[in-house]
Amino acid sequence: MGGVADAVSKIDDLTAGLLDLSELRAFTLRVDPANFKILSHNILVVLATVYPEDFTPEVHVALDKFLGALSRVLSEKYR
Repeated sequence: MGGVADAVSKIDDLTAGLLDLSELRAFTLRVDPANFKILSHNILVVLATVYPEDFTPEVHVALDKFLGALSRVLSEKYR
């Protein structure tokens, strides 16, 4: 979740801002990029469960879009 918080602070340029994190995941930790989508889904489910009143359809769409962009940036080094 620290990486997600870091991504929020670098939202204007995720690709450059998360370059080190992307390289760490791809080359050192060798995380399967399919796991990023699973993690994104799990974050959405937890937030919807813990904050049902605040988790409006608009919040869902915004978070899904942000987490999707984050997943794409973290997967770029696998190509």
